[in-house]
Amino acid sequence: MIRGETFVYYGPEPWQSMWRNRHQLLSRLARTNRAVYVEPRPYVDEVINRLRRREFGWAELAAGGLLPEAENLWIYRVPRYAALGGPPPMRAVTHALRRGHLRRALAHIGAVRPIVWLSTPTQLDARFDLPALLRVYHIVDDYLAYHDLSDAQQVAWARKEHDLIDWADLVIAVSPELMASKGAGNRKFRLLPNAVDAAAYRERPVREAPVLAELPRPILGYIGLISVRLDLALLDALAVAHPEWTLVLVGAIARSGCGELLDRLGTRPNVHLLPPVPANEVPDYVRAFDMGLVPYRVTRETIHASPLKVYEYLAAGLPVVAADVPGARQFVDVLAMASALPEWEAAIAAGLAQHTPEMSTARRRAIVAHTWEARVETLSDYLTEALAGNTRP
Repeated sequence: MIRGETFVYYGPEPWQSMWRNRHQLLSRLARTNRAVYVEPRPYVDEVINRLRRREFGWAELAAGGLLPEAENLWIYRVPRYAALGGPPPMRAVTHALRRGHLRRALAHIGAVRPIVWLSTPTQLDARFDLPALLRVYHIVDDYLAYHDLSDAQQVAWARKEHDLIDWADLVIAVSPELMASKGAGNRKFRLLPNAVDAAAYRERPVREAPVLAELPRPILGYIGLISVRLDLALLDALAVAHPEWTLVLVGAIARSGCGELLDRLGTRPNVHLLPPVPANEVPDYVRAFDMGLVPYRVTRETIHASPLKVYEYLAAGLPVVAADVPGARQFVDVLAMASALPEWEAAIAAGLAQHTPEMSTARRRAIVAHTWEARVETLSDYLTEALAGNTRP
């Protein structure tokens, strides 16, 4: 494990949102290093609108800085007076304010030359804000495949991502498909797939989530972002064709591009859309499922993904049915894959019928090497290698 460094990770969402790979990695790196998670920078228009709605007062424009989250782990919030956007002269001023405020905050904890870790093309402006010991770019999605990007935005994001890859000393991708797509032949690229906190599923006593206790069995569950990424029409068809199955989807809802489908799905009596739950409760929900679903639409975005829920379902010993995407295909020996509705129906029925203790054990064994502890050790090796080869003063 790498030791004694300071990591500054620019996150794409608040720390208290649904836990993803960055949360798992940083919380473990903080055991032997210091870690600072920079929450998304606010935008000028957003700040002005919230002021007008009196969601906060003028005095709170200066609120921000480092907030302790755990031992050696801090959350950093940019003060609202230094928000992104506005006319060009204003942008230069607020950029300088952001840079200065962050540097002073880091100096307060003795972090002078951290490992700077960016995670989306929209963070390009921050790449030179800190004197970095090492520059890391973390590609967790095919950002250019996001459905709500206009053609002009795709072009702009592609240019920004190219510049970030050029800036970075080390580029981490979560799937072989992303590696091939973004960095074919590029020596900076390293593979770091998603994983699971296996101990949370193995060592904790079973505590069924109360909200699931009264639902009819079997429960076919999904946990994660509920969005256009999912084949909501397929889920609706399953719910209609099989009223004896209970479908439970747990997670934040993003309605963009799928609002009507979500509304229709939500009317089915055997479908339950539940809000996101704290990270420490996720195992309780997953272990209460009778089967785990990965009902992705097969798109450029999902082909490049590394689905966290596959690892979580298998760690719980659940039968799994997934869309035919590479992130699930690597575990084809212990899960079923389906495309059309009849295939899903048959795979679900078979998985429920064949759910034995022996099969549960085989599923858990399949992810033994895919723990976050193992991933952090691999990441440490990548970082150590990159630091040794870094000649930038």
